[in-house]
Amino acid sequence: MIEVKNLTKTYKIYDKPGDRIKESVFPRLYKDKIKEFNALSDINFIIEKGETVGIIGKNGSGKSTLLKILTGVINQTAGEKNMEGTVSALLELGAGFNPEYTGIENIFLNGTIMGMKKEEVEEKIDEIAEFAEIGDFINRPVKNYSSGMFVRLAFAVAINTDPDILIVDEALAVGDYRFQAKCYNKFEELKEKGKTILFVSHDVDAVRRFCSRAIWLDNGKTVMDGDVNEVTSKYMEFITSNAKSAEELFKKETEKLQSADEIPEKEFNAINRFGSDVGCIKNVRVFKNNRETEVFDSGDRMTVETVVDIPENSNLENVGFALSLKNKNGLDLVVTALHDMNMRFKRTGRNVVRISLPLYLNVGEYTVTPSLERRDTVPIQYYDYIEGAAYVKVVCDKEYFGVMKVPSEITLGE
Repeated sequence: MIEVKNLTKTYKIYDKPGDRIKESVFPRLYKDKIKEFNALSDINFIIEKGETVGIIGKNGSGKSTLLKILTGVINQTAGEKNMEGTVSALLELGAGFNPEYTGIENIFLNGTIMGMKKEEVEEKIDEIAEFAEIGDFINRPVKNYSSGMFVRLAFAVAINTDPDILIVDEALAVGDYRFQAKCYNKFEELKEKGKTILFVSHDVDAVRRFCSRAIWLDNGKTVMDGDVNEVTSKYMEFITSNAKSAEELFKKETEKLQSADEIPEKEFNAINRFGSDVGCIKNVRVFKNNRETEVFDSGDRMTVETVVDIPENSNLENVGFALSLKNKNGLDLVVTALHDMNMRFKRTGRNVVRISLPLYLNVGEYTVTPSLERRDTVPIQYYDYIEGAAYVKVVCDKEYFGVMKVPSEITLGE
């Protein structure tokens, strides 16, 4: 349904507005004085009929430029694109609306722009009005609409015109939760009908729930194209890393576990920190498969490495360490402690504690909270307690109810 070959889009950058005119009059003279920016460079992919493909990437990666070329808003500098069938695009909701027209009149206007006949639009009027949920306002000028009513009608028009190809660019943030659920249900309906959908979003969880394939763009180039979970997982690793580009991320060598003396001290962006010897916790790092990261799939094993500096003359029998994972409300979801495992430190000074556990958590963001404890007091007191020494994000193929996503078995019987 969609085929892209060596697609390239180059913009010319002029230092002064008048340079554009000078170049058009004296092209040879100014040829080497004009800078060029490649918004897209040699993009290639094929999307088959019935596929739902997510396009992901940071701002400025080329996503919107690609969609504008596919929908004919702008032309490519080089390469080819082939589109089979009718296309409905949600790039800028309501871009084709006339504010003086009523909702009904704008439905006909947009239907005509999309190549529909008057009779075809008339058949869709009731369905569009019901989907938009704006009541009698459908017969009033859209200039009197609230912003929510406006985008709901625009979305309803675009999604209910029965296109062969639907292109969606960050358009699911319209309306309340129930309306967004309706949008997803409509997408599922289109998928079942064999429609081809191209979905662009910064919401990785939405891309995972909705798409089976993802294409990751960075600096106008294709980084990965494949299974949605593999691509989005690598993308999340990138956006939470210090890498300036995807290329830099892939060149980075796998992080290796080091001894306590080799690990530098870290400045923490903590929510709260307190204790009798604040500063005893020197560093906290989070790993997945020996690579430092903040993003995990639900069920992945996470390793938290903490460097502590136990004060001299401490009674090691009473020195403990605990690690907690909290939700946004500060509730302890998982707590692991050395004393609970009948383990003790063997020396004062710098030590490394590595705790590994599976993340059977639902989709969300969580706070890593380590603490160096004094176990000879009731209640427990702390040498150093850091709420927010690190932060992790858990992603999943779909959102589940509850806090935990624990492996379970279900049997059915009579």
